[in-house]
Amino acid sequence: MLVAIAALGAVDIGNVFFVRRDLQRVADMAALAGAQRMDDQCAQPNAAAAANARSNGFDPAAGGNTLALACGRWDTQSNAGPSYFNAAATPLNAVQVTATQSVPYFFLGPSRTVSATSTAKATNVDQFTIGTTLASVQGGLVNNVLNALLGTNLGLSALSYQALASTQIKIGDLMAAANVLTVNELLATQVTAGQYAQLMLTALSRTQVVNANLQASVAALQAIAGAHLGGGTFKLGGQPGAPGVFALGLSDTQAAADAKINVFDALMVAAEVAAAGKPAVDVATGLQLAGQGARLKLQVIEPPTIVIGEAGTDPKTGAWRTQANNAQIRLYVSVDLGTTGLSPTGVLLPIAPLVSLVQNLIQVDLSLPLTLQVATGSAWLQSTSCAASAAASRATLGVQPGLANLCIGDVPTDLPAQQTFACNVPATLATLGVLSAPLLQVKSAVALPAVVPKASAATLTFNGVAGDADDYQTTNSNAVGSVIANALSGAAQSLTGSNGLALYVLGVSVPVGTILNPVVSVLLNLLGPVLSSLDQVVVPLLNLLGVQLGAATVHNLALTCGTAQTVY
Repeated sequence: MLVAIAALGAVDIGNVFFVRRDLQRVADMAALAGAQRMDDQCAQPNAAAAANARSNGFDPAAGGNTLALACGRWDTQSNAGPSYFNAAATPLNAVQVTATQSVPYFFLGPSRTVSATSTAKATNVDQFTIGTTLASVQGGLVNNVLNALLGTNLGLSALSYQALASTQIKIGDLMAAANVLTVNELLATQVTAGQYAQLMLTALSRTQVVNANLQASVAALQAIAGAHLGGGTFKLGGQPGAPGVFALGLSDTQAAADAKINVFDALMVAAEVAAAGKPAVDVATGLQLAGQGARLKLQVIEPPTIVIGEAGTDPKTGAWRTQANNAQIRLYVSVDLGTTGLSPTGVLLPIAPLVSLVQNLIQVDLSLPLTLQVATGSAWLQSTSCAASAAASRATLGVQPGLANLCIGDVPTDLPAQQTFACNVPATLATLGVLSAPLLQVKSAVALPAVVPKASAATLTFNGVAGDADDYQTTNSNAVGSVIANALSGAAQSLTGSNGLALYVLGVSVPVGTILNPVVSVLLNLLGPVLSSLDQVVVPLLNLLGVQLGAATVHNLALTCGTAQTVY
């Protein structure tokens, strides 16, 4: 009799065990399905989990059955074990499912409630930069900027750079090329710009990412890697006080392994990281402003960043987890306005015969010294939503353009990068020299500062398709094309107004009255075309460096929807 009772009890216990095992399977699969459809409002995971449970034979509406789902955050750094799940934490990256079923005993006693819980996570990772645009990819301009920043002599075509701009590799490809096993090890890797180019070349030759211009990109990187690039060493991962190519906004950095980066963006950021904080360098651009020649010097105060991370804010600090900053750049432009139309008149009239006799000894030069420094603009990842297709997936970013300070004045071009920008020295606009020694100088009465103010913050929404038309989006696009000219219009009026100019003889200011009217007339004729052409010439250069004025363009590289995995 006892043996029979024990056998019947074993049947009931076995049935409970079988149901619990089946419930665990249902909970695991439902949690995975919910995590695959994660969004910041937990709108999709509930329906996805319930539909998956039904497809696996579990009906939440049946008597004695329940299916409870909670969206939350799985984070080994912030949450307590063993589950590391917190339903109140954000940003959401995990789903916890509890399936419950009432199981009747066949032989011994009343029914029993059996439950199973499963937690699955899927981190949606977005990658983006702020400031760079495809329109800035002009072969000669890129060559000149890279040559200046890295002390090399590249001569690639625009097509080569455009190929790089349409080519992607995975962070995991870089890990394999660097022979490291974790993302953290990659971020700690220290390289020169040349070594980094070689690293990307190796990664590109192994990547499984489909790239239409693979061969052209490989050839371009081979040329760059073999060009003896200068610059110091830097870590690939940025940290306070030591910028790098990448900045991660992930609690689990390994989630970045499948993230894709743009090869051209990564190359430009690396060049600026290598040059950051160093003295200004000459950029041999062959710039022409309204037909006038111009000399340009460039100094990288802070390089831009490529950010890889998840959406939302850090509950401990309130800061955005994933935020990209544009470059902080100081640009010195000296425009040679020529001497056409400037004949010795007024106070200069007595030396007119001398000018005609000894033109080789006397030099008359007109110039416009302009300095520009751009403060930080930023973009941050507000939310992500992964759908069944990349086209239906979304990444929403907030964007704040930075302000820019401009100065018509004699700003020293050898300022340390850390020194505060100041516009307090009048601009030398005209010089009459004898044997290269300045005899007479016409200067602005005062230095003329101008500001491109911050535009309002905006929100941009991108789909999950890489390489389509919405990869580049710009805020305040109506400001593009005239922002420098508009900012300097007041300064130009000050120069050409009464008392706008001052005369210096052997470095000493002298009263002038109206005798500088001929110079004012020449400036009126020259300044308008020069100022209006600054935007067409200087802005593409700034965009190439990840800098914009009055607007902000975000390049959303790729939204990588996380592969769901069971974590508890």
